[in-house]
Amino acid sequence: MIVPYARFYENKSRKYVNGRRYRLGNPSHPCYDYYKQHGMYKTLDYMKITGVNSSKHSPSRQGDLAEFYAVTWLWDQGYEVFPNAGSTGMVDMIAWKPETNEIILIDVKTTRNHNFTTGEKRKPGAGLGRTAIQKEKGVRLLNYNADNRQVYLVDHKYTKKIQHKLELMEHKDDKSS
Repeated sequence: MIVPYARFYENKSRKYVNGRRYRLGNPSHPCYDYYKQHGMYKTLDYMKITGVNSSKHSPSRQGDLAEFYAVTWLWDQGYEVFPNAGSTGMVDMIAWKPETNEIILIDVKTTRNHNFTTGEKRKPGAGLGRTAIQKEKGVRLLNYNADNRQVYLVDHKYTKKIQHKLELMEHKDDKSS
């Protein structure tokens, strides 16, 4: 189940006061005055739910969580997944779809919907980029959005060119045999 963005943070911002649980917009919430004065994004930062100090996990642990979400999403799409056994390298996993024999080299990236220091909404795919060697080898990025837990494969125009070149090479090999 995908949790909508606002609802996700609304649930995280609930606080108990004298045994009762209150939402951020409720006047009995301990941060209500701050919320009314500064808005939701700055209040979430203030409460350390978002922003620099928001995660209870190290960046490498956040990457591990993104990769777990990626693996289960790929399984749902019909792929067999082979994760990288090490913690370095140009790919995080290889996905193979038995029905079509499609093989994808995947690098998992974690993104967020908003820049929480400014409160501005980010453009989809902002911050997603591949290295020159990843582009050359046809590595695809798989984006994990940590705000809403959505996962998707990034559509790279360059990947289509590589695939076309591979098909041409296979076609040449078939003619020469």
